[in-house]
Amino acid sequence: VSGAPGGRIHLREGRIAGVETPGAPGVETVLLNSGRVDDAAWTAACGSAGEAEGVLAAELEARGLLQLHEFEIIRTATVFDGAFALAFGAPEGWEVTEAVPVLWSGPSFTPQRLADQTTRRLAVLAALWGAPPVELSRSRIRPAADLPVRIPARYTALLRAANGRRTPRDIAFVLGRGVYAVMLDLARMNESGLLRRDRPAPNRARPSAAPRRPEGRPADDEPAVGASPLPRRSP
Repeated sequence: VSGAPGGRIHLREGRIAGVETPGAPGVETVLLNSGRVDDAAWTAACGSAGEAEGVLAAELEARGLLQLHEFEIIRTATVFDGAFALAFGAPEGWEVTEAVPVLWSGPSFTPQRLADQTTRRLAVLAALWGAPPVELSRSRIRPAADLPVRIPARYTALLRAANGRRTPRDIAFVLGRGVYAVMLDLARMNESGLLRRDRPAPNRARPSAAPRRPEGRPADDEPAVGASPLPRRSP
């Protein structure tokens, strides 16, 4: 899918098995930047697993790094988060290519299910934020001047990452969290007076930096409302 953010949607028999986009952290970023798995262990596991689809999860479990069900939860979350991120920009076009391996394979989902969930998430954010979520997605977030002494640890981590230059997407990558989860927390924190936000950054369209290989392999790339439906696959 070309555009901003653009990305790649992995299809298996008409169902969505993965979404890779520079607009949202993928499995590798979530695991490494959250500290759940360290860089060296991840690199070793990927090296042993190779590029065969569905092998990496078993390799991580065999090394005692992650249980299969933990991996599956994270993988599923990144599929829905990737679809959510794609809704913040109308696609400029798309092309259908031969299937490429998805290292973190698992259950697949119908396009309608992802579209419905994305629409629901946008509605939740709009109600909390009081404006279209695209405004929040482009805002540069910083902590409010006066903060309570006691703040939940999750909010504290967000405030530390919010330096006035980062958007919610940037913060999600720094912390290894989903973009929707970060935006939801920020909207609630804003209601509590914990945030200041600068003028939203202009939406300058740029060529897609979508990954051309599965995340975790060399040459990976990494680094807005109407919920545009996911593009249909051409016959």
